[in-house]
Amino acid sequence: MSFEININNTMVQVQDGETLLAVLRKNGIKIPTLCYMPEFTPSGACRLCVVEVEGKRDLITSCTYPVEEGMVVKTNSSRVIKARKSLVEMLLANHPDDCLYCERNGNCELQWLAEELNVKERKFFSTKNTDKRDHSSPSVYRDPAKCILCNRCVRVCEEVQLVTAIEFISRGNKTKVNSAFNKGLNVSSCINCGQCIMVCPTGALVDISHIERVQATIDNHKKEAVAMISPAFIASVAEQTGMKNSDNPAGLITAALYKIGFKKVFDMSLAYDLNIVLEATLLKERMEKNISEPLLSSCCPAWIKYAEEFTPGILPEISGVKSPQQLMGRLVKHHLQKDTDAEKLYTVSFMSCVANKYEASREENTRRGISETDAVITVREFLRMLRSSGISLTRLTAENPLPPFENNSRAGYQMAYSGGKAEAVALQLNLLLNGKTENNFKFVPPKNPGSRKEVKVKIGKHEFGFAWISGIMEAQNYLDQLKSEQRTDIHYIEVMACAGGCVGGGGQPVSYFQAREKIKLRKKASQDLEKMCNHTIAGLNNDLVDYLSEDKSDTSNASFYIQFHQRNVVK
Repeated sequence: MSFEININNTMVQVQDGETLLAVLRKNGIKIPTLCYMPEFTPSGACRLCVVEVEGKRDLITSCTYPVEEGMVVKTNSSRVIKARKSLVEMLLANHPDDCLYCERNGNCELQWLAEELNVKERKFFSTKNTDKRDHSSPSVYRDPAKCILCNRCVRVCEEVQLVTAIEFISRGNKTKVNSAFNKGLNVSSCINCGQCIMVCPTGALVDISHIERVQATIDNHKKEAVAMISPAFIASVAEQTGMKNSDNPAGLITAALYKIGFKKVFDMSLAYDLNIVLEATLLKERMEKNISEPLLSSCCPAWIKYAEEFTPGILPEISGVKSPQQLMGRLVKHHLQKDTDAEKLYTVSFMSCVANKYEASREENTRRGISETDAVITVREFLRMLRSSGISLTRLTAENPLPPFENNSRAGYQMAYSGGKAEAVALQLNLLLNGKTENNFKFVPPKNPGSRKEVKVKIGKHEFGFAWISGIMEAQNYLDQLKSEQRTDIHYIEVMACAGGCVGGGGQPVSYFQAREKIKLRKKASQDLEKMCNHTIAGLNNDLVDYLSEDKSDTSNASFYIQFHQRNVVK
């Protein structure tokens, strides 16, 4: 049922059941919020969305209040503005005054609100939060003093990622967000996905920065800093800086890294191709052995950590192939050790995910005391490095990454978004089983909305089921459904911990209000860059074939695989 309500002296058509906040924003009226998230049931915790409704004694929270016939609403009356300003002033009462040093300076929602509401001085004073900062995690840094109890991180961690690594403790004015038993994120159930960082409105949650250690290595003449650029990273930087395919984003990023001080720069695409070839080979072997359980992808480190902690029973079904980051670290160090002492090499991967920082620190990714990947720089960190170095990408002359890894297929860019890897594996499996590519093979993703999709493809005499899911909750629900229904028609499942895949990763620039739009734009950037690749199928990458041949190696090389195991953490 539809009816009209009066908003700021204008009659507006609304639908019964809509919340007042949804109606206001749909009609272009800006209403501030800190706790509200469109995908979740509103809580009204921050109360910044208050409006004045004729006939109501108190101001009401528009995010929780449904529209009513005959409503007369004022969104910017002096009473409303005064209330919002007082709320922000109270939030600032015990907030640190370190904006100049805060990573979120200029991109902080609390700072924006203070400016918009003309807050010029501190009017309320409260005891500062003295809780210790938590820098125990390899990926996520937590500063309790900057927490405004908006509840966003708690809800994402619990309701979307099913982890509950952080939660509200105590009550009343002693309420705070903390990890279980205050033990630190490193021993908690945190899977290092970084989605809490992406929704945090202040600097209470940020990533553990590797910029200083990387800069120290660059300045150390006894070390050789080597950069490895992932395709998802290239697509994200291209989207963020407005670069087009004709600008050659990979070449400009390579030139920037040389200017920053890296000795060598490699494209990681070959490692992505290797990952696809290895997983398609595993899928082929499982088919030949008539294994009914689906093969689960292993390229997302956050998903792997979730499985190790919460569902260790499915670990045998997860591909043992190392992630592209670790494969590339191994390939680069093995290649450069012919001319350079292994201890002098310092490999830095450029990724779109903070979970890769955790992955690089895993014991299994260290061989003979030498890490395959020594540091990880996210998109956010790289853009910060460019600013601090005074480098403008568009003013540089593009340079090519070094051989023998400069050739690539579309697979690397496909793995940047959900569903892309499933398609790349299907194409490679078709190549393995048929030995040719021109056999009218088609992989047509369904157009249904949502983060969980399936497709069936005919390869030779067999029909294979491929599925892809983004988000831990969706993945867990889907796996439970397959088990309960005893389905055997799905043979490969691509799982990404973040919404949309790596394009929605925890290392991307924080833009909460444009998150969905940004994910779509980064996906489009990745798909545009696919068109520039030399090959459509990973197994047709000549550099990959030649390198494996020269290395006297094959797909059974033990260093290409990893053993996953159950992890006992504080929950």
